[in-house]
Amino acid sequence: MTKLRLLVLAGWSCLAVLSASAENYTGDFLTNGVGGRALGLGGAYVSIADDATATYWNPAGIAGVSHNYQLCLMHAARRSGLGAFNYVSGTAQILPKLTLGMSWLRAGVDDIPIYPVTPSFDTHISADERKNIAKYRPREKDFIPAGYLSDSENAYVLTLATRWTISQSWWDNFGRDSVPPEFLFGVNAKWISQKLSGSPPLGGGENADETSPVYDYGSHGYGFDAGALIRLPDLNALFGLQNVGGFAFGVNFQDISKTTLTWNTESAPKESIPANLNLGIAYVNPHVFNRKLILSYQWQARYDGQTHLGVEYRISPPLALRVGYRDTRFTSGVGIQLRQFRLDYALLIGELVSTHFLSLLWNF
Repeated sequence: MTKLRLLVLAGWSCLAVLSASAENYTGDFLTNGVGGRALGLGGAYVSIADDATATYWNPAGIAGVSHNYQLCLMHAARRSGLGAFNYVSGTAQILPKLTLGMSWLRAGVDDIPIYPVTPSFDTHISADERKNIAKYRPREKDFIPAGYLSDSENAYVLTLATRWTISQSWWDNFGRDSVPPEFLFGVNAKWISQKLSGSPPLGGGENADETSPVYDYGSHGYGFDAGALIRLPDLNALFGLQNVGGFAFGVNFQDISKTTLTWNTESAPKESIPANLNLGIAYVNPHVFNRKLILSYQWQARYDGQTHLGVEYRISPPLALRVGYRDTRFTSGVGIQLRQFRLDYALLIGELVSTHFLSLLWNF
């Protein structure tokens, strides 16, 4: 197992070098997005953010959740079955103008097998030697893992947001009754951890021995986000027309403090998640063929700038269809409202594999 220990440590040294040279990919799991609705819209959600997933997309948005309490659960899996992505969030109105949100996001791959380094897998052994010399031939025990690794990345987020609305009496001075604008502001405080851990199988195994190493490498750090959301529910008062629809403008400044993660290895290297700016605009009209239509656009600064587009059309009170575009990839989705529950599904089409997202929203 000594060779195995050296191989793994060498691999981690390479990863440390790569991390230093590709710093912009630190904390990359936080860029996946959450919520079947938002992802079905191509991630163009910073200017919509009207449910518990706003703790991720725009912390200001939780102040606009229409229920006192809301819970969101999400699970995602690649079509290949490799890795899982889970998200839990909840919001509660604790004061008339103050809403609290809490969320947990995890991405990980479990049960990664560790195989011992044996002569059977030595690349310096020729095919003829492997065929004709018995000690170089693969043995059944060579395919039994000596242990398993688990790679997990977690983010724990605490959100506070407030909402302010222009008085109806002042807004009516424009000459036509309509819903006045509202202004929402919010902040996130988040704790991020990454961990690679592993050990021999419980109870030992044919390839495990007393010298089998136990791996426990990880990093952690904290960061802050700030967001704002301006909603103009309808423009009837400004234009003197009916059924014009309205606009919403959103901004989310992520990792304001340039979130830094520190590893627990002897040299204690540090990695930084760069600050990221998200800007978005959404047009909402509930009167398109007597149904609600949403058009959304979002731009984010990270990765040299990315564009997100989304369209949602509610074809009936309980059913909504969605399509989106996310940095060269197309998305689609559907939402079903059943009383206090909303089930959202999204498909992100990838070049090699596609990812399915399923989330459940519960109002109570």
